[in-house]
Amino acid sequence: MNEEKDLLKRHGRKTPFRVPDGYFENFADRLMEQLPEKEHRKEPPVRLWDRVKPWLYMAAMFVGLMFSVRTLIGTDPAPETGTSETIAGIPVDDIEPIMDYTLMDDYTLYQYLTEADFDMSDHE
Repeated sequence: MNEEKDLLKRHGRKTPFRVPDGYFENFADRLMEQLPEKEHRKEPPVRLWDRVKPWLYMAAMFVGLMFSVRTLIGTDPAPETGTSETIAGIPVDDIEPIMDYTLMDDYTLYQYLTEADFDMSDHE
Protein backbone atom coordinates (compact mmCIF):
# COMPACT_ATOMS: atom_id res chain seq x y z
CA MET A 1 0.00 0.00 0.00
CA ASN A 2 2.83 2.41 0.90
CA GLU A 3 4.58 1.51 -2.31
CA GLU A 4 1.54 2.64 -4.34
CA LYS A 5 1.46 6.00 -2.59
CA ASP A 6 5.20 6.47 -3.26
CA LEU A 7 4.67 5.76 -6.94
CA LEU A 8 1.76 8.20 -7.14
CA LYS A 9 3.88 10.95 -5.48
CA ARG A 10 6.81 10.34 -7.78
CA HIS A 11 4.97 10.02 -11.11
CA GLY A 12 1.54 11.54 -10.45
CA ARG A 13 -1.70 10.50 -12.18
CA LYS A 14 -0.68 11.57 -15.68
CA THR A 15 -0.60 8.91 -18.37
CA PRO A 16 2.63 8.71 -20.29
CA PHE A 17 0.80 7.96 -23.55
CA ARG A 18 -0.25 10.80 -25.84
CA VAL A 19 -2.09 10.99 -29.15
CA PRO A 20 -0.40 13.19 -31.75
CA ASP A 21 -2.14 16.47 -32.49
CA GLY A 22 -4.63 16.30 -35.38
CA TYR A 23 -4.50 12.50 -35.51
CA PHE A 24 -8.30 11.98 -35.57
CA GLU A 25 -9.15 14.92 -37.90
CA ASN A 26 -8.80 12.97 -41.18
CA PHE A 27 -8.64 9.50 -39.68
CA ALA A 28 -11.62 8.04 -41.61
CA ASP A 29 -10.39 9.35 -44.98
CA ARG A 30 -6.89 7.98 -44.46
CA LEU A 31 -8.24 4.61 -43.35
CA MET A 32 -10.50 4.29 -46.40
CA GLU A 33 -7.55 5.09 -48.70
CA GLN A 34 -5.51 2.27 -47.17
CA LEU A 35 -8.23 -0.39 -47.60
CA PRO A 36 -8.14 -2.48 -50.79
CA GLU A 37 -11.00 -2.13 -53.27
CA LYS A 38 -13.81 -4.58 -52.65
CA GLU A 39 -14.71 -6.87 -55.53
CA HIS A 40 -18.41 -6.93 -56.32
CA ARG A 41 -19.49 -10.43 -57.25
CA LYS A 42 -22.79 -11.08 -58.93
CA GLU A 43 -25.01 -13.39 -56.87
CA PRO A 44 -25.93 -16.61 -58.70
CA PRO A 45 -29.64 -16.94 -59.48
CA VAL A 46 -31.70 -19.18 -57.20
CA ARG A 47 -32.79 -22.25 -59.11
CA LEU A 48 -36.16 -23.96 -58.74
CA TRP A 49 -34.48 -27.08 -57.33
CA ASP A 50 -32.89 -25.01 -54.55
CA ARG A 51 -36.32 -23.74 -53.54
CA VAL A 52 -38.09 -27.12 -53.73
CA LYS A 53 -35.34 -29.25 -52.14
CA PRO A 54 -36.18 -28.52 -48.44
CA TRP A 55 -39.87 -29.27 -48.99
CA LEU A 56 -39.08 -32.48 -50.84
CA TYR A 57 -36.72 -33.62 -48.09
CA MET A 58 -39.35 -32.89 -45.44
CA ALA A 59 -42.00 -34.87 -47.37
CA ALA A 60 -39.58 -37.80 -47.73
CA MET A 61 -38.89 -37.67 -43.99
CA PHE A 62 -42.61 -37.90 -43.16
CA VAL A 63 -43.15 -40.77 -45.61
CA GLY A 64 -40.21 -42.64 -44.06
CA LEU A 65 -41.58 -41.96 -40.59
CA MET A 66 -45.01 -43.24 -41.61
CA PHE A 67 -43.57 -46.49 -43.00
CA SER A 68 -41.37 -46.92 -39.91
CA VAL A 69 -44.34 -46.56 -37.58
CA ARG A 70 -46.41 -48.96 -39.68
CA THR A 71 -43.58 -51.49 -39.60
CA LEU A 72 -43.06 -51.21 -35.86
CA ILE A 73 -46.72 -51.21 -34.88
CA GLY A 74 -47.93 -53.53 -37.61
CA THR A 75 -51.46 -53.99 -38.84
CA ASP A 76 -54.29 -56.24 -37.69
CA PRO A 77 -54.10 -59.67 -39.31
CA ALA A 78 -56.69 -60.26 -41.99
CA PRO A 79 -59.56 -62.53 -40.92
CA GLU A 80 -59.33 -66.05 -42.26
CA THR A 81 -61.50 -66.78 -45.23
CA GLY A 82 -64.66 -68.73 -44.55
CA THR A 83 -65.08 -67.57 -40.95
CA SER A 84 -67.78 -65.19 -39.89
CA GLU A 85 -67.20 -62.05 -37.90
CA THR A 86 -67.36 -62.44 -34.13
CA ILE A 87 -68.00 -60.15 -31.17
CA ALA A 88 -66.47 -61.38 -27.93
CA GLY A 89 -66.07 -64.82 -29.46
CA ILE A 90 -69.76 -65.12 -30.43
CA PRO A 91 -70.63 -65.13 -34.16
CA VAL A 92 -72.50 -62.05 -35.30
CA ASP A 93 -75.28 -64.25 -36.72
CA ASP A 94 -76.06 -65.42 -33.16
CA ILE A 95 -76.01 -61.89 -31.74
CA GLU A 96 -78.28 -60.26 -34.30
CA PRO A 97 -81.53 -61.61 -32.73
CA ILE A 98 -80.66 -60.01 -29.37
CA MET A 99 -79.80 -56.58 -30.77
CA ASP A 100 -83.13 -55.29 -29.53
CA TYR A 101 -82.24 -55.95 -25.89
CA THR A 102 -85.11 -53.82 -24.60
CA LEU A 103 -87.49 -56.73 -25.28
CA MET A 104 -85.38 -59.22 -23.30
CA ASP A 105 -84.92 -59.31 -19.59
CA ASP A 106 -81.54 -60.11 -18.02
CA TYR A 107 -82.29 -63.78 -17.43
CA THR A 108 -83.41 -64.39 -21.02
CA LEU A 109 -80.32 -62.63 -22.35
CA TYR A 110 -78.05 -64.68 -20.05
CA GLN A 111 -79.78 -67.87 -21.10
CA TYR A 112 -79.46 -67.01 -24.80
CA LEU A 113 -75.77 -66.16 -24.49
CA THR A 114 -75.07 -69.31 -22.48
CA GLU A 115 -76.78 -71.43 -25.11
CA ALA A 116 -74.85 -69.69 -27.87
CA ASP A 117 -71.59 -70.35 -26.02
CA PHE A 118 -72.61 -73.96 -25.50
CA ASP A 119 -73.47 -74.35 -29.19
CA MET A 120 -70.09 -72.94 -30.22
CA SER A 121 -68.21 -75.43 -28.04
CA ASP A 122 -69.97 -78.29 -29.76
CA HIS A 123 -68.73 -77.17 -33.16
CA GLU A 124 -65.09 -76.82 -32.19
